[in-house]
Amino acid sequence: MLGRHQKTSGEETTLIKVQWRNLRTWHLHEKKRLKRAMNKRFRQEGKKNALWNQVSV
Repeated sequence: MLGRHQKTSGEETTLIKVQWRNLRTWHLHEKKRLKRAMNKRFRQEGKKNALWNQVSV
């Protein structure tokens, strides 16, 4: 952690930016993956409920 008056070199700044971008990219991909999985599950449950409603009617 940098102190109040310390400065980062250009190389350090670049490394920090690259790592931050990588973390952000991973986070967004993980979010999309979880959303797709959730939607898939909802669709499957919807189909099951539709079939159950047809059988019980």
